[in-house]
Amino acid sequence: MKTYLKYDGLTVLAHRGGAEESYENTLESFEYSQSLGCKFIETDVQVSSDGVPYIFHDDDLKRICDIPKKFDSLKSDEIENLTIFNNCKIPRLEDALNQFPELSFQIDFKTDGVVESALDIIQKTNSSDRVCVASFSSKRLERVRSISPDLCISMGPNEVFKTLLSRYKLINSPLKGDCLQVPMKYYGLRIVTKKFVEYLKSKNIKIMVWTINDIETFKYLIQLKVDGIITDRPKLLFETLKNN
Repeated sequence: MKTYLKYDGLTVLAHRGGAEESYENTLESFEYSQSLGCKFIETDVQVSSDGVPYIFHDDDLKRICDIPKKFDSLKSDEIENLTIFNNCKIPRLEDALNQFPELSFQIDFKTDGVVESALDIIQKTNSSDRVCVASFSSKRLERVRSISPDLCISMGPNEVFKTLLSRYKLINSPLKGDCLQVPMKYYGLRIVTKKFVEYLKSKNIKIMVWTINDIETFKYLIQLKVDGIITDRPKLLFETLKNN
């Protein structure tokens, strides 16, 4: 098992640093979530036109900055001159990893162009043991695996689908990926069930569920003994865990 996954019980993963309780994907949000007791942060990386990886979710700047430009069309100095939310900055991946050496990060690589530069930063900051790479592109994850096979790598869509087929004995093939993060439903089908969680545990694969923000679903997942809940409301999840 990869070092990133060597923990017991259910862990709280603050989605974008706790997007409903703080300023998403900022150093301030990571500090906020850490102050609550979070040890894991879910976040995203995009890359500037000059190859610098930044903590940012969207492909463009419209929602966050009201600027109708693609993120990767801006140079790093242009990005660093931007102010978001309440006087926050868009952080470099390197700064996030350096500023929070005790936190583990699940990082969604949002584009093909960010792969090499982000992996370089992960290696440069000696963060390999506390990073898990995720993506909605299985092809992108294969590229990550070919460059950095020792990293913890989550299952992509293809691997999740094959895992579901394996659970129902429709195929018989090795499961690829160190862990998986899934929503409650996949193409309208409820997949996070007691039997699915038990199947994954029998294969020694950790499951984290996203993005959960209500107490009722928190309690359901706690009862199922999932390995992690990815939430915009980490404070609420901690309170639920305390009272459960």
